[in-house]
Amino acid sequence: MTVTRAFLRFSVFALLAVLTACGTVTLPDGTGGAAPLIQLAGAPQDPVRSFLDAWNARDYQAMYALLSSNSQGLTSYSVFETTYENADTAIGTQNLSYTLGASAEQGVSATVRYDLTITSSIFGTITDPGRMMRVVKAPNNQWRIAWTQMDIFEGYAPGTRLTSAAVSQPRGNIYDRNGIAFVEQDTEVISLYVALSEMFDEVACVDLLASVLRKNRADLQAEVDARRANPETIFYVGDIDPADYTNAQESLLSACNIRTDSRTTRRYAGHGIASHVIGYVGQISAAQLEVNPERGYNADSLVGLTGIEALHEEALAGSAERVLQIIEPGGLTIRALAGTTSVAPQPVTLTLDYNLQRAAAQALSDAYNEAAGNWAGDAHSPGAGIVMLDVNTGAVLAMASYPTFDPGIFNPDTPTLLVGEEIGLLQSDARRPFANRVYQDQYPPGSTFKIITLAAASEEHTWRPSDLFYCGMEWQGAEYGDSRPVRYDWRNWEPEERRFDTGEITMSQALTASCNPFFYQMGALLTRTPDGFSTLGNYSRRMGLGRPTGLVYDPSVPEAAGQLAVINSTDVAISAAIGQSDTQVTILQMARMVAGIANGGTLYTPYVVQQVGAGDNVSFQGQPQAAGEMNLSAETLALIREGMCAVTTQATVGTTTGQPIGTAWFVFDDDTGTGIAPYSVCAKTGTAQTGRIEPNGWFVAYAPADNPQVAVAAMVEYGREGSETAAPIVRRLLDAYFNAYTAPYPWWWSETAYEPLQIPEGNTGG
Repeated sequence: MTVTRAFLRFSVFALLAVLTACGTVTLPDGTGGAAPLIQLAGAPQDPVRSFLDAWNARDYQAMYALLSSNSQGLTSYSVFETTYENADTAIGTQNLSYTLGASAEQGVSATVRYDLTITSSIFGTITDPGRMMRVVKAPNNQWRIAWTQMDIFEGYAPGTRLTSAAVSQPRGNIYDRNGIAFVEQDTEVISLYVALSEMFDEVACVDLLASVLRKNRADLQAEVDARRANPETIFYVGDIDPADYTNAQESLLSACNIRTDSRTTRRYAGHGIASHVIGYVGQISAAQLEVNPERGYNADSLVGLTGIEALHEEALAGSAERVLQIIEPGGLTIRALAGTTSVAPQPVTLTLDYNLQRAAAQALSDAYNEAAGNWAGDAHSPGAGIVMLDVNTGAVLAMASYPTFDPGIFNPDTPTLLVGEEIGLLQSDARRPFANRVYQDQYPPGSTFKIITLAAASEEHTWRPSDLFYCGMEWQGAEYGDSRPVRYDWRNWEPEERRFDTGEITMSQALTASCNPFFYQMGALLTRTPDGFSTLGNYSRRMGLGRPTGLVYDPSVPEAAGQLAVINSTDVAISAAIGQSDTQVTILQMARMVAGIANGGTLYTPYVVQQVGAGDNVSFQGQPQAAGEMNLSAETLALIREGMCAVTTQATVGTTTGQPIGTAWFVFDDDTGTGIAPYSVCAKTGTAQTGRIEPNGWFVAYAPADNPQVAVAAMVEYGREGSETAAPIVRRLLDAYFNAYTAPYPWWWSETAYEPLQIPEGNTGG
């Protein structure tokens, strides 16, 4: 092969020398004219030096102008430019350096020897010594380049290909904290198909599909209804994991007469249970293809676009082995010029617990399907979020947002028809399925903020823990500076059968009962402390509000910082004390605050990545990081805990009717409804005004009471009282954590019509 290439090169040079003729060497100037002849020095090395300098500058026009007239006649400028552009792209050319050697003249031609070094963004340094370039004399006795394609590389003759081939590797997997795969490469996925005419029981089929696919039942029903004109049409309804299909197969066949197909793909376990954290992969963009060319991406490469998939793209993708080589038409390698070694993809291990994450996603999906005729209807609540933290580390054990989406839709192998249209519908959906409500959105906290007000009142000695306060339906605060003649307890707008004066209560019981009058008064009294109007804001910051928590899981999604009310009057202080005014928080901030109450006052930075890599190749290890201390006394922490721990029990102390004062007792301590939880829970409910008739429903908690392990926060947008909506969802997740029986959702969600809960302006629910 070496002899053949040398002979070929000699023949080309000889032909060019013979064809060299008199005439002006011209370069198209874009106007149909000709650029003037470039005057060159008289030594053979001079045009070679100029040619290589122009190549280094990627000035292809200057290079072309140095060619002899016959070389230009054989190769047009457009072909010449394209040839070098393609070569530089394949090489990843960044810089060229050279050393010119001796020249050998023979009549009107000469050869110039040189050594070339190319710095490549892909291959590093490519050395190519002992090169030779042919020059010929023009009529004015100046030397010009007798160019052939082999002046790029020896052996790169017309008809051959210069390729930079990448040998791709399977993408790394993503695991939960226990080694269960959240995302698994090249694994089977089952696709489900149905036809309306083949369903044995349409209602049961849609119910079952909504449950196993964790989809909105109304959306599925709309898909079915769209086929009524052609009921024989077989259509795709979603993907499911093989194990889940095995468990549901009998029911799916008996209700739906289900059809299935399977494919090997990048499987996202649960198909949407953790999309807002893990993200998804999709086809690489042209812009991404230009970045980091050494990684070996091709035009059809799949890369992480959001979430953990994007944040840890480098580890999950690794880098492909690349070979720069010249290939002859038959596929034989003529010459290997350079190569890179591959870097194996690495797995990423998350702090998430797969079973808890699945339970959280299922709890949200089931809630919105069961309560679709009530508070969860499209006209009311568009979505919700829930998060569970390890109170002693800040590790995120579960984080789910509803509604969600199947990340597989962004993979080109999706069976979804009209995928672009489907993604467009998701993007324009008013329910915002791509938003992570836990991390990205902020909301008024309502009565969950009373934890902070209680902490401030205790630390500032505004009220003594043993002193009693009468909690009635009304509070008149003129003597404390309130401009309103009267404010009300939240029980004032409850149904008649649920209204009662809470009676005389202590500080901790005020938190248990969520007594608005007590917290109105504390808000006013806190303005009389040394820090005045700044007091409540100072405690809010100490307890982690008003700034991001520091969680990072997606470089493209900023964490909401929340905001604190600007307290400049007693009226504002009173509203802020019950979590209204302009205060805004994230679900994650509230979970971290509760975790701090549970662990003794430390605010940890939440994190979701436990480890990047495996075995001896670990590049990152997640560690607990304390972001600050609440600096609350042991007495204050005990006071808050006492109040929270009674929220979920049937404690009746201080009531005039003997009724429980805990605002969520019927969720965790009701032997005739949801059942008595076999674990202890310390919590706070919240029902926050939103500017609409429907309030946001909050529930924040830690468990168990005596040895706290986890903190949970959930918020249901426009979802009535937190005890009615958010608390049952949290119970489902805690049931999963403690491996307890899954409590039923409240019967009235599915058996009664929606009744709006109208809260007077400036007030809050329990």
